[in-house]
Amino acid sequence: MNNNKKSTSALLLSLACFSVPAFAANPVFAAPAEVKTPTAQGSTTVRFLVLANRESPLSSVVPGRMAKINVQLGDPVTQGKVLASMDCSDLVARKNAAEAEFHAAQLRYEAKAKLQGLQSAAALEVGLAASEVNRTKGQVGIFDAQLAQCRFVAPFNGRVAKIYVKEGQGIGAGAPVIDLVGSGTLRARLNVPSNWVAWLKIGSQLNASVGETGKQYPLTVTNISGKVDAVSQTIEIETRFPEKTDDVLPGMSGQAVAICPPDENRCLKSGAANS
Repeated sequence: MNNNKKSTSALLLSLACFSVPAFAANPVFAAPAEVKTPTAQGSTTVRFLVLANRESPLSSVVPGRMAKINVQLGDPVTQGKVLASMDCSDLVARKNAAEAEFHAAQLRYEAKAKLQGLQSAAALEVGLAASEVNRTKGQVGIFDAQLAQCRFVAPFNGRVAKIYVKEGQGIGAGAPVIDLVGSGTLRARLNVPSNWVAWLKIGSQLNASVGETGKQYPLTVTNISGKVDAVSQTIEIETRFPEKTDDVLPGMSGQAVAICPPDENRCLKSGAANS
């Protein structure tokens, strides 16, 4: 009997010695003041695409045949330069016919006006003659507008990005002819995490690394979309490169990380780099 009591006492003492350390080590009962929240969770990098400040895909409005291409791939061009022209001889012929009708209508109107002065023509006849002048003049204007579409003129200073046609090639209405990119300051488009909107604003800075050049460039936020993508939980933004980045071309890509303003904890918590 005494042996059983001794065994029971020894077992209880053993359990007590085992449970106390386990209870103290339980993290549920750890003091919350000892848990420190990190000030930064690492830099979040996002992909970006380099864009030209302006782009213009020039296409044909009227069908025809390419007569002359005045530029080559990559050529710099100035605003107003004729890049290419089409053979629109049929339109020229129809314009000449319309001009002939216009001059004839003018002569008829002048004759009717003189007859009216001699009281040999009614006011209705003079009015109809005047309407014919306006109609034929409008026809000439239509052909002038169509002939203007036979020339492809650079709308801004830039460079030739792509040429789709060759001299002598027939093309239809709406066919692409030349792609032109502007020579101004480059842009970059990014889809950043949606939690960046808590601190992101126009003028915020990002540090970008272009993959093709291996160089880093500062980017300045210029536009922020008004909608968050519900699937990816990202928001689209546009940024501006520095003015002189001759080694960067539209279509290049890379990675960027936001630079947090001083004392901006929301920015740090979103995974951006400290300034």
